Amino acid sequence: MSNLKLVPELYCEDIEVTKKFYTEVFGFEVKYERIEEQFVYFTLGGVDIMAEGIAGVGRRWLTGEMEKPFGRGVNFQWDVADIDDLYSRVKASAPNSIYLELETKEYQCADLVAIQKQFIVQDPDGYLFRFCCDNSGATK
Repeated sequence: MSNLKLVPELYCEDIEVTKKFYTEVFGFEVKYERIEEQFVYFTLGGVDIMAEGIAGVGRRWLTGEMEKPFGRGVNFQWDVADIDDLYSRVKASAPNSIYLELETKEYQCADLVAIQKQFIVQDPDGYLFRFCCDNSGATK
């Protein structure tokens, strides 16, 4: 049986700025890159993301003009084990990227209430990443 997963590919204005942010702030490793195409494949704990500079020489699948902030209308939820550590790291290294401060929030999920800690980071190109951690288990 194969291990299927979703790997988003995000366009960015400056691949070097994106590469630095994803490795230094989020802690990703570069799995591989194609420098001439301004393409980087990142990986971290089973989460993979691709980034490509809009000025690179590769193919483009753009449905409209690219204007910052990119990714309007979408946020990527990312479940993490130690949200407090990640929040501290982001706050220390890129405090202006915090879009939503760390909070505890309840969400109705069918007949259960899920309680989670979460915060949102906006990357240099405007993509939103919502980091979440189950805070207490779902209750009825």
